[in-house]
Order: sequence, then C-alpha cells, then structure tokens
Amino acid sequence: MMFRKQAGISTLNLLIVLVVSGFFLLLAFKLIPAYAENRYIQSALQSLRDRDKPVSQMTAAEIRKHLTSFYTINGVRIPEANNIVIESERNRSIITINYQLTIPLFYNISVLLDFQNYMDTTKPEECCKPPKDYRPKADKK
Repeated sequence: MMFRKQAGISTLNLLIVLVVSGFFLLLAFKLIPAYAENRYIQSALQSLRDRDKPVSQMTAAEIRKHLTSFYTINGVRIPEANNIVIESERNRSIITINYQLTIPLFYNISVLLDFQNYMDTTKPEECCKPPKDYRPKADKK
C-alpha cells in the first residue's frame, strides 16, 4: 500500500480565492444599500393602499406628502426617490418612481442600477413593478 503526501491549497490558489471573495464582498457592500433603499420606496408605495382613504381618491399633493413623510421616517436618503410622477387619467392614477443610481466600485469602474417602481390605483395590490407593456407618457411616441 502506497501512502501519498497530503497536499493543501497552494499560495497562488489561496490568493485567487481571496481576490474573488474580496470582489464579491465589495459588490455586496456597495450594492445592497441601494437595493435596501429601493425596498423602502416600494414599501412607501404599498403603504398608500393601507390608508383610510383609498388611493384612487387621493390628490397628487396628498400622495406626494405621504410618500415624502414615509421617506423621512424610514431614512430614505436617495434624492432621486423624489422623482414621483403621477399620471392622472379618467378613473385612475398611475404613480411611478423611476430612477437610476451610479455606484462607483473602484478606479473608473461604476455600476449603473435602474429602478422602476409603479402603482396603478385601480390595482394597488399589484404594486410595485410595472407591467411589461407599460411605458410612461414621456417615453411614448
């Protein structure tokens, strides 16, 4: 019976594992806060349907006031979160909060995150992602 010498991880392999792990940790530390803030924005939209007054009967000013106070209470610090667009139609309103964040990783490498939050007042239970065929009026041609 032949005995083989045990071999562990080499220094080069350990360095590669550490670099790859460090890269993913860097991504996590930089990107997770942006996703957490967007989660608060979605919660703000969902909180509109939990009010005493139905969303369909609220004015644009009331919607904006509620959303901005929710942001203040929950510490939403993204200025782009105030890009609240309210499209009023005959029997409904469509509330959209769309924004992009550019997050620098290192040197001249950045990540662009595109968030789209949407609420149709006739279907508030389907908050917060827009339907596939939806395009804001500004984008329609």
